[in-house]
Amino acid sequence: MTDTTVIPPMSVETEPETDTHAVEAAPRRPTRELLPTAWRMYAVVGLSAALLIASFADFGFTGRGFVGAVLCPVLVLLAAIDFEHRLLPNDIIAPASLAIGLIIAIASPGAFLLPHLAAGAALGFFFLAFALIFRGSLGIGDAKLGFLLGLALGSRTFAGVLIAFAGLLIAALTVLARNGLSARKQALAFGPYLAIGGIVAFFFA
Repeated sequence: MTDTTVIPPMSVETEPETDTHAVEAAPRRPTRELLPTAWRMYAVVGLSAALLIASFADFGFTGRGFVGAVLCPVLVLLAAIDFEHRLLPNDIIAPASLAIGLIIAIASPGAFLLPHLAAGAALGFFFLAFALIFRGSLGIGDAKLGFLLGLALGSRTFAGVLIAFAGLLIAALTVLARNGLSARKQALAFGPYLAIGGIVAFFFA
């Protein structure tokens, strides 16, 4: 007679299962299951529409206006998904990056696209390196979102990242003040703060 020992599967405390923090054994959830529902859906649609109109109102039917018309609604949607699920779906980020790259390339001389590509690559690589060095801090989804932001913002990328980190720092200090040191390991979604920083930098930087 042989004893059979059942070893429970290891759990990953701070790393969600797909895009934002990769866990190899976890299945990937369909993007449609991550979309906001009920009142969150109406909030996302309303805010996205307002920012789309604001982009054209501020910058007209120019390349920057069309970039904002794509970027801002995508950031609002990603912020809502990341806040609720701690995920940043590549099915949303990749098409948005392609669309913004095409808009910049069509609306401006070819050389103008290079600084945007450089900014996107720099921020994406920085977030990726940070995620690989400090496990559980950032994820691959954050790196992909960083590329999208850099591509869209170009020279305004640094301002957007500063705003994002400032917002994240304020949120972290608020959580610590409310819950004490026991909350120091609590994971905060970075996507919403990147979205806020990107939108503010796009309109005001």
